[in-house]
Amino acid sequence: MFYEELDLGIDLEKLREDVRNHVFTLGDQVIQGEEYETPQYKGFGGWSLLSYTGDWKNGFEFYQGADKAATEILFPKGQDNSKTLKYLGVAHSIEYDKPTQAYVGEIKRVLDKIADMGFTPRRARVTCLKAGCKSLVHTDGEPTEYIARIHIPLFTNPKCVFLCEGQNLHMEAGKAYIVWVNTWHQIRNDSNEDRYHIIMDAYDTQGITKGFKYNGDISQLKAFAQKQREKIENAVITPEEFAKFEAIRQTFITKKTA
Repeated sequence: MFYEELDLGIDLEKLREDVRNHVFTLGDQVIQGEEYETPQYKGFGGWSLLSYTGDWKNGFEFYQGADKAATEILFPKGQDNSKTLKYLGVAHSIEYDKPTQAYVGEIKRVLDKIADMGFTPRRARVTCLKAGCKSLVHTDGEPTEYIARIHIPLFTNPKCVFLCEGQNLHMEAGKAYIVWVNTWHQIRNDSNEDRYHIIMDAYDTQGITKGFKYNGDISQLKAFAQKQREKIENAVITPEEFAKFEAIRQTFITKKTA
């Protein structure tokens, strides 16, 4: 099964109120992958609750290869990709643990509860899937990787679905779900209303779920991310390498933002 429901004791109205008062008021949502000129990418955005820098705008860095060749050049297998990661400005998921300006009230209570339960929430954010938009059919990693996310729907309707394994899952407002995103899936909003969820990466370190137990050592994952961070910080990109990265990026990005 690609999903399970979680019992988090969500107070939907309190959560909605704090999102209205402390998230939507921060400013216009960050559009994920705003440099892409295609409508499907412009349909996604949001506000971070836990980010790498502690700012609500951080955490929407986006990479999408249009062809396998570009990806293989940017991320050659068996080689150190520190320079590529530094160029793209992407951090490891486990590094997105710093509370942002929106980490308050009921939002904080829910995220703290998820952490206390042993899910190690990371890269938490309020996301918007705009009316009439959908994602590509995609996977966020290899099937052998542990990549799970918790969804807490806030404002939604039955025409908003998560398609996976031949099922159309509508996540109901006020409930909580954990889903695999290391398998092929698509999200769709076929309604005329924007859909808002709280979403975060999660690791079930305590075996609370039936099928999402994280069998790794979370401390080892943190140590790996720290070593990777040190390599990224120490990486030096020469002008020639930067020009190469820019040229590769322009093969699959139509416009590069400043």
